[in-house]
Amino acid sequence: MTSISAVRVDQQECRSTRAAIPGYLDRRLEPRSLRRFETHIDRCPGCIRAFIDVRQVAWARRNADARRLGRVS
Repeated sequence: MTSISAVRVDQQECRSTRAAIPGYLDRRLEPRSLRRFETHIDRCPGCIRAFIDVRQVAWARRNADARRLGRVS
């Protein structure tokens, strides 16, 4: 078993993965890109952290928009 910290990741792959986060959240990735994204996220602690941060911001924006439109009290 390999620890996450021992896995070597490619910086270009990290850039590509991080650029794909919005498409992943919007469910717009093609099947091949989706598999590549999920495979990388599973083994890269830096990219999973970036994903969590972006996801939290997206949720906060969605909730703020809903409150502004009077959908949530």
